[in-house]
Amino acid sequence: MTTATRQNSLTSEDPQSAPVYAQVVFNLPLKEGFTYGIPEHLQGQVRVGTRVLAPFGPRKITGYVVGLTDHCEGDFEIKLIQDLPDGAPVISEELLTLTRWVADYYNAGWGEVIKAALPGGIDEDHHEIFVLTDKGEAALQQHSLPQNSLKILLVLQSKTSLNKKQIEKILRKQFSAYALAQLVRDDYVSAQVKIKQKSVAYTTDKKVCLTLDHHTPEEIEKLLKRSPKQRELFELLTGKETLLSDLSKTLPGYSAPLRELKRKGLAETVAVKQERTATDETDPEWNAEAPQVFTEEQQTVFKQLARSITASEFKTFLLHGVTGSGKTEVYMRAIQQALDIGKTSIMLVPEISLTPQTVNRFQRRFGSNVAILHSGLTNIERYLEWKKIREEKVSIVVGARSAVFAPFKNLGVLIIDEEHDTSYKQDSVPRYHARETAIQRAQSCGAVVILGSATPSLESRRKTTTGEFEYLTLEERIGDRLLPVIRIVDMRKERDEAKNYSIFSIPLKQAMMDRLEQKEQMFLFLNRRGTANYVVCRKCGFVFECLRCSVSLTFHGNSKTLRCHYCDFSVSMPGKCVECSGEIIRFSGFGTQKLEEETQALFPKARIKRMDRDTMKTRGSFENIYNEMRAGDIDILIGTQMITKGHHFPNVTLVGVVYADLSLHIPDFRSSERTFQLLTQVAGRAGRGKIPGTVIVQAHNPDHYVFDYVPQHDYNGFFEKELSLREKLNYPPFTQLVALEIESETEPEGEAAVNHLKQFLSEPVKQSPGVELLGPSPAAMYRINNRFRWHLILRSHETAPLQSLVTECLANQQLRKLTTGKIKITVDVDPMNLL
Repeated sequence: MTTATRQNSLTSEDPQSAPVYAQVVFNLPLKEGFTYGIPEHLQGQVRVGTRVLAPFGPRKITGYVVGLTDHCEGDFEIKLIQDLPDGAPVISEELLTLTRWVADYYNAGWGEVIKAALPGGIDEDHHEIFVLTDKGEAALQQHSLPQNSLKILLVLQSKTSLNKKQIEKILRKQFSAYALAQLVRDDYVSAQVKIKQKSVAYTTDKKVCLTLDHHTPEEIEKLLKRSPKQRELFELLTGKETLLSDLSKTLPGYSAPLRELKRKGLAETVAVKQERTATDETDPEWNAEAPQVFTEEQQTVFKQLARSITASEFKTFLLHGVTGSGKTEVYMRAIQQALDIGKTSIMLVPEISLTPQTVNRFQRRFGSNVAILHSGLTNIERYLEWKKIREEKVSIVVGARSAVFAPFKNLGVLIIDEEHDTSYKQDSVPRYHARETAIQRAQSCGAVVILGSATPSLESRRKTTTGEFEYLTLEERIGDRLLPVIRIVDMRKERDEAKNYSIFSIPLKQAMMDRLEQKEQMFLFLNRRGTANYVVCRKCGFVFECLRCSVSLTFHGNSKTLRCHYCDFSVSMPGKCVECSGEIIRFSGFGTQKLEEETQALFPKARIKRMDRDTMKTRGSFENIYNEMRAGDIDILIGTQMITKGHHFPNVTLVGVVYADLSLHIPDFRSSERTFQLLTQVAGRAGRGKIPGTVIVQAHNPDHYVFDYVPQHDYNGFFEKELSLREKLNYPPFTQLVALEIESETEPEGEAAVNHLKQFLSEPVKQSPGVELLGPSPAAMYRINNRFRWHLILRSHETAPLQSLVTECLANQQLRKLTTGKIKITVDVDPMNLL
């Protein structure tokens, strides 16, 4: 039995005392660390930050050492660490401290955060295999169990052994994880753990060597006499061992001769495991691109940043610069300032902005001194980039959210571009925010944080008024370029007065024709994919909805399918209504696919491309679009929010926002803020060259206050208006929120669980001044992938009482019983999405 003693401080090993116990955490939703014994043959090798293979219940899984000690309290059997996958720690003590803070603040398991901080694929893969027992066979014969349990037993009887995903795939909606867990507990099914000893950190190969001990020279000569190819291979291998991968280059067609040498007992192959090495990709002919000349505004901003970077002074700056004002050049000069004093830098950008354009710009300036970390890399590529960072072969990282954990030493500056972007908040466990994590990391190592945006989040902007952040501004575009002219078009008047029922307003259509004649490029923005956002029967009003989620299915014309954008359920488009057999099916609403079709019909000679999740599926998709836009081979680029950030195309002079109020309809208190940010960002793509830009915004509800500030690019006016509304409603940034989400397989069980949770929290909330309990209420997206969802919200002006309540809640034994099988409780601290 392992002990669940929580490790409250990191204890480094002392070589003199040779610690015999290790505190280990696992990639599991557990707050506790567990004490393991260090076997004699591993003593001195187990260090803080190393990965270990250790028994946990019936399994043997990967854990992380977070502390070492010479003694263990309590009288119980101590299990021993079984293996060390690596020869050195994979995570530093500085990052262990940071991951501990993330785990505590965001209510995640420490091991879960460490796992998120390491490159994907580094751990050995393990999964449970389920096998029917004799007791299960007997239960099948007697039909003595509930139907959902019997169905699982029947599947295992026919397939011998399966993992959980395979059983779920066969049974679909009839599968119950809770029933499977009960079958294992009651010994009707046995669970066996299988480990794939495979990791991106290593590559496996085979070496070939000769086996001459059992043959005399005369026997060898006789065996090779009539085989010239075997002799050639034999002579090549004489006196050395060769890897098969190298042999294929030296002697193509070696397979048949090698097979014969092995058959004759003259050679053998042995499996070998090698650590992957990060290559140095320095180009001897590379010359650094010269920095751009600063404007007076940029110079003023940079002086303040450079002062703090040089002094190794922790400080957080909010750089509020309009689109095209040269924020990226300021970032690169700040990074160079850190390099000049021997420090390293992390540059975070939203995944959507991590375009080839962004990456190329940094590589042109800093060459091979840049590592790139994002989800488009394979596990092996990501590991090799991570290893370059750890081995100090590079000093700069450009990456998405998880790059905040880059294993740098001597960190000088952390930059978060587009700091307002919601993708910096992870939507799965651990639900950390990269911005807050970066600030915490910088504080611990005396680094500077630069938060940049043309539309800062209200939380960050308000902190500049309270003194927590320093406020820097860039109010003018570089090169004396003007901000684009923005025109709001009332689509109600288009329909009622001009009798125009097209997707395109008359002004947008005319502007597009003018740009095509001038051979200029344009963006059309619509933040919704597909051809029609829902399909309805005109006879009975039936709407085709997802069978697993509480949303309508979106019609995709290219594949003639109805698809759910939440669980990816899809079905072929039926020829008639499934409810009344009516044959008139109406397509309502539209997405980017329909917009592309309408644009092509209106401008048949135009070169049109679409950029959304449906078209950007391959690794080279972004780069192809980028190159075509740069070459002028695209006239009109249609897209979702993928086209709103990270792009600098000087020949784009028109941006059309087709349905500007779409994001205003989202039931979230941040919907107005996000709409303003989205419109300002996409408008910023226009007029970045010598020709001034124009933006035409089509709105069905132009009376909303957001549209009072968009045409004038008036962020400060919007900030004051939105801030006053938030204060009246007691929403962030004036309060802190913690969302408790309850998921269940059935509605009655979920409802009972959420009411039980509310009842438990009600008394502690009453005793916590300033804390409110809101709800419970069904989530806006009530059902996703056959699971029903409820929300409870805790609200307070301070973080500490919320954290205390959540910790007390999760530690309660009665509530912990609820979270097995059919019920799941998720904690989201500072939630960005309440759908």
